[in-house]
Amino acid sequence: MHVMEDESKSRKRTSGKLRDKERTKVKMIQAVGKVLLKKGYTGLNASSIAKEAGIDKSLVWTYFGSLDNLVEEYIAQRDFWKYKATDSINNMLTFKDGIKEEYMSGLLQFQFQSLLDDEILQRIMLWGISEKKDFLRNISDERELIGEEVFKIVDPQFKNSDIDIRGILAILVAGIYYLVLHGKTNGSLFCGIDLNTAEGEDRIKESISQIISMAFKKTIA
Repeated sequence: MHVMEDESKSRKRTSGKLRDKERTKVKMIQAVGKVLLKKGYTGLNASSIAKEAGIDKSLVWTYFGSLDNLVEEYIAQRDFWKYKATDSINNMLTFKDGIKEEYMSGLLQFQFQSLLDDEILQRIMLWGISEKKDFLRNISDERELIGEEVFKIVDPQFKNSDIDIRGILAILVAGIYYLVLHGKTNGSLFCGIDLNTAEGEDRIKESISQIISMAFKKTIA
């Protein structure tokens, strides 16, 4: 009886420690975002994250192995293609006869709106084109892998057309990134369009839909 009680107490202690560890890891991951908002990526270091999380900075290495691993974990949980668009993409991957234009337009409009509404995601995108970091490259490469799964379905739809759908989508996605970052960073107009207004947002969304529609109509013979 005494042995069973000791084993039970030991399991409870172990379980409690594991829960404490997971809670601390979550706090550390959340702290990355808070520091990113307050100080930008240049102020993102072990000391600032530890201070924000209220923990000893040595735990960065104890729990994640490195600062880069911790930051990569945070970015992976905020990334549009890996996180926010997961349900939409998984749904598209179930289509066996190709992807309809409204689904493609909807996905890109969703990306546009998500980036507009998420200041942290904007800062992550700026960081991704401002510094050469292995973990930023890893995230980018993972986005490409997700994109390839979508292209496996989309490419055959354009096989017998003169439309380079990959080139068109590359320009659209890059345009979404730049327009949002440009509009949100300095608030200036772009081609006379103010992205910080509902009218400006709607014009870009409608233009995305029009471009995708023109591309898909070329596949109809």
